[in-house]
Amino acid sequence: MLRVKLLAEGARAPEVAHPGEDLGYDIFALESVELWARASVRVKTGIAVEARHPETGAALGLLVRDRSSMASRGIAVTGGVIDAGYRGEIQILLTNLTDEAVRLNAGDKIAQMIPVPVLTGTVSVVESLADSTRAEKGFGSSGK
Repeated sequence: MLRVKLLAEGARAPEVAHPGEDLGYDIFALESVELWARASVRVKTGIAVEARHPETGAALGLLVRDRSSMASRGIAVTGGVIDAGYRGEIQILLTNLTDEAVRLNAGDKIAQMIPVPVLTGTVSVVESLADSTRAEKGFGSSGK
């Protein structure tokens, strides 16, 4: 369940085109913005949200990711974690990876929010860790 507070005139609630099939909620730009070539900009959405698991009511975080239609134009989401307890305006950090300026209009779908469970807990500093097959092998140790 996604609870949404509209913070500004013209703000639109997130949408799901295919509930139960789509992974994320589409979110919309509140205002028109110019994305200069090779630059990043914060885009306001005019919304605040609260995400909860539909069955348990447990708090959910949200990952903000690219929409394929934006990514195919060279526009990427370059920030993307909304903590479960955050209640401020959702702003999307977009980066124009192209050599041309791109205009986004108010009401354009600019990103998607994907709900995720919050699994963080306390941190314990220990002297040793449990053994594993992989151990300290990293960076290409499993082959090409």
